[in-house]
Amino acid sequence: MLAVASGGLHPGHVPKIMQFLGRDIVIQFGGGIHAHPEGTRAGATAVRQAIDAIISGEKIKDYAMHHKELDLALQKWGTE
Repeated sequence: MLAVASGGLHPGHVPKIMQFLGRDIVIQFGGGIHAHPEGTRAGATAVRQAIDAIISGEKIKDYAMHHKELDLALQKWGTE
């Protein structure tokens, strides 16, 4: 059994989701990937970058300074 987070999610939600549910989870992103300003692939990359930031112990805003896809996602949706 895994915890699942779904519904209206975007990369800016990743820190809180992982804080509440941990690492053994499923996060279902729809529009938070497909509506990325540079398209679906960039949206998926932004989500992965947000996860990588949290796993490495960095804040996603700091991580985004060197990761264009995440930066664009945070510009569009913000955090939380």
